Amino acid sequence: MKITTILYILVFVFSTNIFAQNNQSNNLPALQNPVENISAELTKISKSLQIFNKNFKSFLETLPQGIKFSEKQQNFLLAFEVLNRAEQRVQILQKFQIELTEKQAEIKTRLTRVEEDSSPEGIDRSVAFQGTTRTEEIREGRRKSLEAERSSLRQLSAQINQNLADTTNELRQATAFVQRLRNRILPQLEKEFSDFR
Repeated sequence: MKITTILYILVFVFSTNIFAQNNQSNNLPALQNPVENISAELTKISKSLQIFNKNFKSFLETLPQGIKFSEKQQNFLLAFEVLNRAEQRVQILQKFQIELTEKQAEIKTRLTRVEEDSSPEGIDRSVAFQGTTRTEEIREGRRKSLEAERSSLRQLSAQINQNLADTTNELRQATAFVQRLRNRILPQLEKEFSDFR
């Protein structure tokens, strides 16, 4: 009975700790590079796991001597840990997918602007007020500059589209994994609580 109570307290403390860490990470400003975002999120997860392990060890040290968790309870705690980490991974992938979608929209907007600026009228507008006798050179330079930017934006857009497709696929798999874990773990948790009453 004591061990079951301790197990529930542990699950509650761990859940509260993860929730607090997730809220803290949501308040941090986003980095500009999506790859840096993933790296930062993985670093946060690693730190939170270290903190959890440290807190768990301290908690175990405060327990009266002789209390040990059964193999079933240890497996339950491990399964709960895996579920929480899988849910965090889904959150990271969702955030990354949103960032990629936003970046994709920015690139499309910029590409549309470059297309407009590349038209003969757009080039004429850009050089109209420069007041020089080398108008043709300036037009040609502007045209080449816009063509290089358009090419670069198209390559970047293709890369973002590929990353977005990969992330969407990975997110779909991670979400399915989390759902399978929930379907297995949460009914066991419910059963433990009903047995406790």
